[in-house]
Amino acid sequence: MPAKHRIIILGAGFSRPAGFPLAPDLWQEIRKLSAHLTGRAAKFNHDLEAYIEYRRDCDGLDLTSETVDFEDFMKFLDIEHFLSLRGKDTWSDEGNEGTIVTKFLIGKILARYVNAHPQVPELYLEFARRLEPRDLVITFNYDTLLERSLEAVSKPYRLFSTRYKSLTNHGGIVDSDRDEVVVLKVHGSIDWFDRTRFERNLDNHAEQGAPPPTDIIFSDEKTLDLQLLVDGPRPTGDPLKNVYRAKNLAALYNKDLLFLATPRILPPSAAKLVYSPGMNDFWSDISGHGINNFGMSIVGFSLPPQDDYTRQIVYSLVTNYQKANWGADELGRTKPPLAIVDFFGDSKKAEANFRNRYRFVDWSRATLFGTGFDAKILDSIFA
Repeated sequence: MPAKHRIIILGAGFSRPAGFPLAPDLWQEIRKLSAHLTGRAAKFNHDLEAYIEYRRDCDGLDLTSETVDFEDFMKFLDIEHFLSLRGKDTWSDEGNEGTIVTKFLIGKILARYVNAHPQVPELYLEFARRLEPRDLVITFNYDTLLERSLEAVSKPYRLFSTRYKSLTNHGGIVDSDRDEVVVLKVHGSIDWFDRTRFERNLDNHAEQGAPPPTDIIFSDEKTLDLQLLVDGPRPTGDPLKNVYRAKNLAALYNKDLLFLATPRILPPSAAKLVYSPGMNDFWSDISGHGINNFGMSIVGFSLPPQDDYTRQIVYSLVTNYQKANWGADELGRTKPPLAIVDFFGDSKKAEANFRNRYRFVDWSRATLFGTGFDAKILDSIFA
């Protein structure tokens, strides 16, 4: 049977059946953990107070730490960092102290949820089993539940968009011989760490004739089960070429990582788009997808306002899928209805709001499931 080349978009609702928190719950956990921070890490709380004061003075809002909009707070920090408003006091390329603390706590919290499942739940194993070579999974999730599921069922996959056989200054030859699922973690992952700064330190020490430095991540390769994220020839400017996965999450987050190593993730900020090009090249040429894909689903991704840029991307994919090649192609493939999965319960208002955010969908060529991601939905996702 010809490959379907499915497109599957995953949001936080995909991991919810395994007990993982949605964004509001994640913020409450971050807030509670941050209340006990001391020293430099306490800068997070100072930043939070500054944000609350800013919203009060500029917008007349009387916020508390419990009622703060997490994504808007992170946007406040991103603008401060991106524009270098603190000048020489800018902390690092990865963000100022408040952002670094947030990334660390996101990693620590989600790693706890991952490690709470020594065995991957059957729902996710079955999802992984049904994925086929050349299916494309675009996930906005930071956790590693999908990767663990794929590995548990011995399903080959890669975490980068294009594999090459060879490269020259003028282009490259794409390697499409591998039977593997493509998983693009567009907002990064709690187990990703960049080796570039450590390599600079190694070079600096070598130039000075000094003993090589140590690194909390890259000097502990065996314990953390480090694996290079990409493989094969890579373009010179590939932002992922020095990124490693630390697959032993338990050992990783048992370390005192804060301010020593930061997971490579885009924080949940309404301004995250400005940092996206330095994270990956996953969106390059994505607008052409959907035309020759014979299966598409969106699971647990509600087009949240803080990710407004994604609406243009999802719109393009959905429009291509629903308007191009809708009848049978020359190989006899037909497109099943776009499957969209979210959770509304009995709330008609929630469903109406969801449909409004997805108003560009042709509902005559789509099926909406409002009961959340579960085993009953799998047949529609993999129709």
